[in-house]
Amino acid sequence: MNLLRSFLLAVAVAATSVGAFSVLPNGPATGRPATSLSVFGPKQALVVERTKNPAKFEQTIQGLMSSKGLTRGQAEKRYGEFLVDPDGFALKAAEEERREKGYKDWIEQAVAKSDDPDATRKRIDDFTKRNQLKGTAIMIAFSAAVLSYSTMNPYISPGP
Repeated sequence: MNLLRSFLLAVAVAATSVGAFSVLPNGPATGRPATSLSVFGPKQALVVERTKNPAKFEQTIQGLMSSKGLTRGQAEKRYGEFLVDPDGFALKAAEEERREKGYKDWIEQAVAKSDDPDATRKRIDDFTKRNQLKGTAIMIAFSAAVLSYSTMNPYISPGP
């Protein structure tokens, strides 16, 4: 049974990854990054997840369909995108929510959702200021080290 399952999985991945080498354009307009080969994408992730645990997969798809009001195809596409890049999926979802609610950036959204907006803004400003100072200190230290090294070990071109 496991051999059959592995074989089917390999065939499914091979059959769906043929599109990775197509001549279709990549980029923002197509929704695929310009550097992506799309060898392992949402469709392949769905096949793997469905093969690993069919009951959990079906429960997840049904939950997405009922909670978000999606069709089965939309729910599978959304779940596949999540499986391929969970962090990117969460960032994209947060950005869409921010746009829908009309916030300029994440700071404005965090301050607006906070119970104490003044304390939240102060905490964010302190964090930003502290990290700017750290970054500046690192750049100054690195520059000083390079300058010191270059004065102690000057470059002497080889003679003719």
